[in-house]
Amino acid sequence: MVERGAPVMMPRIDFHLLKVGYCTHPECVAMSGGCWKSVQFPALCGLLRHPQRGWILFDTGYSSHFRQATQPFPQRFYRWVTPIILPDEEALPTQLRRRGIAPEDIAGIVISHLHGDHIAGLKDFPNARFIVMRTELDTMRRRSPLTNLRHGVLPGLLPDDFMDRVRFADEYPKAALPSELAAFGEGMDLFGDNSLLAVHLPGHTSGQIGVVLRQEDDRMTFLCADACWNLKAIAEDLRPTWLARRLFDSDAHYQKTFERLRRLRENARELRLIPSHCMQSWLSHEQFTD
Repeated sequence: MVERGAPVMMPRIDFHLLKVGYCTHPECVAMSGGCWKSVQFPALCGLLRHPQRGWILFDTGYSSHFRQATQPFPQRFYRWVTPIILPDEEALPTQLRRRGIAPEDIAGIVISHLHGDHIAGLKDFPNARFIVMRTELDTMRRRSPLTNLRHGVLPGLLPDDFMDRVRFADEYPKAALPSELAAFGEGMDLFGDNSLLAVHLPGHTSGQIGVVLRQEDDRMTFLCADACWNLKAIAEDLRPTWLARRLFDSDAHYQKTFERLRRLRENARELRLIPSHCMQSWLSHEQFTD
């Protein structure tokens, strides 16, 4: 067990939020009380630079591989239900090259969960090691192709050598989380220096993880993946409708995780919370960085 009570010292780390395409879907499915109009759900991912480990990604968003994987039937249903838009300038390798980063420079990718909109770009990074929860991968491997598709998982998006390059988050050393996140239990110290702590966020999928880091401006940031889909939902307690929740791994676990995020938002407003598909988070980031 990790000893609790003492303050958690987290070194600062270089962090950038990127938008890699978006999908459209009726708001009322993703959030109770929402409108029937289709709205944009951006695919956000994190770019981090660790002083020793180099460039690291948190998820990859969409890519051309997603279109290829959803070309045949029945996978095409995925893109029919959530049509995607990926402008050329938002392709992740293109964005990285504008920053002087080649795809080969990415040393690692932390995978929040195995849904297609989070892993579509894995094949673009030949030198990256992957970090995912073992239960996330095991769940995908024991499901049938149709069950995986129903849950938004496209195994064909994984590189052929994925198993040779993967490490499991739950095998990393346990670490105490910052006091604000104590309700989430223990973290997983991915770099061995407390600079990037993975947090298990079950419900949406069995092995979903988020990551906590301290930015160079000293802001504590929590990338919470799909534990909720936007900040408005947390602020106003607008949970996904039954239609969306029936696709979750566990609605009961989702509700517990969602409630913990609500309390976190209420009690630690200085903490920056970033859901992976929140347009408000993206626009706020753009304003903050301009």
